Amino acid sequence: MEISGTRFGKLEYDDQETLHFKDGLLGFPLSQRFILFPYAEESPFFWLQSLDEPQIAFIVINPFDFFQELEFSIADEDAHGLGLITHDDAEIFTLVTIPEGKPEEMRTNLAGPLLVNADNRQGKQVLMKHYSPRQPLIPEILRGDFRQEIQKKLSTR
Repeated sequence: MEISGTRFGKLEYDDQETLHFKDGLLGFPLSQRFILFPYAEESPFFWLQSLDEPQIAFIVINPFDFFQELEFSIADEDAHGLGLITHDDAEIFTLVTIPEGKPEEMRTNLAGPLLVNADNRQGKQVLMKHYSPRQPLIPEILRGDFRQEIQKKLSTR
């Protein structure tokens, strides 16, 4: 299948790869079907592209790549609604925000993770009140080094 969007132009995808969020995402109830693809080769970031509203795309991560001690407990109601049998069937992603001109201040929403059943591709955004919706991805002590590295990469292009 194919979708034309404002950010990526035409994208080819297999319908079996579609993630279904029957309730949409918070603030985006009309976007219920998405595709997920890597941001770049060997990157921990992914694009989550809406198939229902092609102008909408989010950057997401697997939060466990950044926060090893993180623990999400999945409510029985959510697990049942998505057809999850074991925790191994679940994939979890969090939305990333990158402030314009300040990539070193990027953050992720640990309070509203996206829970996906890897087998049936059903997903739901759930609430985790004990986590921050604006969790920094880069520790403050490393932000200066990160900004210098980004500027170096941009100047060599």
